[in-house]
Amino acid sequence: MEKQLSRQEREKLETERTFLQHAEDLFKLYGYENTTMDMMAKSCEYTKRTVYRYFTCKEDLYFAVLLKGHLRLLEEVERIAQSNNTGKEKIVSTIRVFREFHAEAGYLFELMSQIKAIRSQKHPDELPYYKKYEECAGAIHQAIISFFLLAHEDKTIRTDLDASMFGFSSIFVFNGFFHMLSMTGESFTRYFSLDTEQFIDFTMKLLLELLDGDKR
Repeated sequence: MEKQLSRQEREKLETERTFLQHAEDLFKLYGYENTTMDMMAKSCEYTKRTVYRYFTCKEDLYFAVLLKGHLRLLEEVERIAQSNNTGKEKIVSTIRVFREFHAEAGYLFELMSQIKAIRSQKHPDELPYYKKYEECAGAIHQAIISFFLLAHEDKTIRTDLDASMFGFSSIFVFNGFFHMLSMTGESFTRYFSLDTEQFIDFTMKLLLELLDGDKR
């Protein structure tokens, strides 16, 4: 039976959601570097001291925003994991989920490009949300790897490659693709007069063809 939250706990969660939504909007509008905790406090109509009671620093708030988005992604991947589909069908569904995630929250991919620099500015103990984010991202990747292992076992993808390495490489490729698309702000597709959706379709099709190979 799910634990009933007290009014104080509910109010705390609601305040945290408010902070995260405002932080997400500010990061999206001004970028991480140009967003300050003073701007956060003003946007939320709370004192900066109150904001710091929930988030130890701007870096921690950054990872909390990433975590919020990735929890949605994890929920979708877990739903796929529970389906009775073949391994390849699970992989195809995951690629579709990443595409939808990019369409809805593409700026998060751009924010993620700064992880290394932002993490290095603080001691891990000062970033409680970083650990949560890392665990969430790890769970997503492990679930996807399990899809590749299943697809290798049920022979719905090529079997001449190491399934785990195939999975990690594929994650890196399509994750990196959406990272670059977000970071360039679609300037690449505009410069070459490419239709962005068609460009995404073509790239995803190439990846799916790589999964099949000759089914060796």
